[in-house]
Parts: sequence; structure tokens; C-alpha cells
Amino acid sequence: METKDKEREILQKALEGLRKTANLNAQVQHGNYDFDARLRIGLNEMEWDFAVEVKNRVTPATLGAFVRQLRVFPQEQKKLLVTWYVTPQMADRMKEMGIQFIDTAGNAYINEPPLFIFIKGNRPVDRYPIERPTRAFRPTGLQVVFALLCNPGLENEPFRKIAKVANAALGTVAWVIRDLKNIGHLLDRGKRGRHLLRKKELLERWVTMYPEQLRPKNLVGRYETTDVEWWKDEELTNFRAYWGGEIAAAKLTKYLKPQVITIYVKVKPGRLLLKHKIMKNPNGNIEILKAFWNFEFDWQFPNLVHPILIYADLLATGDTRNIETAEIIYERELNRFIREN
Repeated sequence: METKDKEREILQKALEGLRKTANLNAQVQHGNYDFDARLRIGLNEMEWDFAVEVKNRVTPATLGAFVRQLRVFPQEQKKLLVTWYVTPQMADRMKEMGIQFIDTAGNAYINEPPLFIFIKGNRPVDRYPIERPTRAFRPTGLQVVFALLCNPGLENEPFRKIAKVANAALGTVAWVIRDLKNIGHLLDRGKRGRHLLRKKELLERWVTMYPEQLRPKNLVGRYETTDVEWWKDEELTNFRAYWGGEIAAAKLTKYLKPQVITIYVKVKPGRLLLKHKIMKNPNGNIEILKAFWNFEFDWQFPNLVHPILIYADLLATGDTRNIETAEIIYERELNRFIREN
């Protein structure tokens, strides 16, 4: 099923659920919008219009990316997330964050006085239709897309060079280029070369898929140490490693007080662990991941991962303060990578 067809199905089922559990009628307003749909909800003589984003599935790891997408709408615009199913735990979290939603099971949170609805705990009648993503958004495909986003113009290079930069197989690159063409993210102009399209949308899709598809596969482990400030004076460059996540964001923006320490390593981290007496602990606040790319980013912070990855790490936490910091990084650092030529 095509993505737009799937979105329409989810939206229709969610409207049916809203009618059943909240006795509210809603109508889709047709038009050309920057969001997925416009919804009008009526109660007695009153009406509310919402800009709608439709998502197949919302998890703790993908919530931050969706919040970021909702926040780019005009501030005065009422926003509504529509998805297949929101668990009771996610419903509480979204309510706490002020994210209004409806799902196909009839769960909902809408707070537009005098209209207030909070329904959770309903289970969907139909099973969630699991759709395997195209190769471009599976783990190694995401490595290729990451390399293309981080290195403007790389799509014009021979497949062999793209494969080397992305640390991926030659065959994977061919599949990803084909997928990106099929879904409208790449234009092949023959002798005039290839051209990446809709890069802003491609970035949004990448940061949504990264926490579930690629990030877990590169997790080396979680750790802890008794020295809580060890990271402040450590540069990591001598260990072929980079700061990611909250530490990288704190060093980049001075806006965040890090709670989780994220490190990406090119080699086994034994020397680093030994130096700072870092011990394995599945509940520790230090996470170490493999660096999955094969290129250097030339900027004034050689010990930090690429800003696109910092942005993705922050959104993957779903933490409000981290999402705010991600927005700062987006405005300061990412516009140059998603600018349409």
C-alpha cells in the first residue's frame, strides 16, 4: 500500500474511533497544505480547525522527531497527531508534553477549552499492519542516506565512492539510489548527473527511522563510572571516538546540561574505558556506539559527530529540553545541508 493511501486509511479509522468514543464528528478539509490534512471538529455551535500529521506508528524513540515536525507549523495553528495506536504510557507522556492526538482505537487527547478529551486504554480492533521499509530506510540503506545528506553532491559520484564514504556494500548503494528515485528524492539526469531532491523531507524521514532501524544495531553497550565529570576535559580524539547526543549538543550550543553521555567509536573503546574506570552496566548513563560512517566532517568541532547525527540523537530521546536543543541545532547547522539547489 502506498504511503498516502496508508495515511488516508489511518485518518479515516481514527475519525471513526473519535465518533465512537467521544461522540465527536470531524471532517477532513481538502486543500493544498504543508501538512498531511486539515481537520475540523465540531461540538454544538463551536468548531476547531487542526493541522494534522499522520504517522503509522509512534514510539518513545520516534516521538521527538514527530514533535519537531509539529512545531514547524505556525504557532497559532492548532496541531493534531493522528496515528494507528497510542499506548496508555505514550498517551500520558503526550498529554504531559501537550501533544494532541487521536488514534484508530478511539484514544484521544484534545485540550482546546471548552473542549477537553482524554481517552486512553482502548485497544485497536485491527492488528497494526507491519510494513517493511524500503532498502533506503533499512540499516545499511540509512547509512547511505546519511552519507548523502552529510556530503552535498555525493550523489553525483560513482557508486564505488559512495559505498566507501557510507561504509556500505556496492549493491546497497545501487538499491538505495533506485529507491530514492522511485520515491521522488533523487533525479537522474543522465550525463548531467544525479540530484538529491526534497532534502528537508528526506532528513525528517531519516531521523524518524534512525532510532529504530540503525541506532540499536550499532550499540556496543551501556556503562557507568564514579567520576561524573570525567567527560568535561576529555577530547576523545586520541581514542578515535566522537561525542554524540547530549554531550555534543552541550558543547555545541552551551544550552543543555547533559544527563546521558553518548560516544561513537571507530575502534574498540578499551583504552578509553580503562583510563576513566568505566564499567559495563546496562542501566548506566554512558552509551557507546559504533561509528557507522567513513568520512570526516570539516568543522571547528573535530571531536563531535556530524550535526545531523547530534540532531537525530536528541530527538530520539523524546525529552522536551533535548527537542528544544535539537531545534537550535537545526536552525544553526542543518539548513545548509537541506537547502535545495
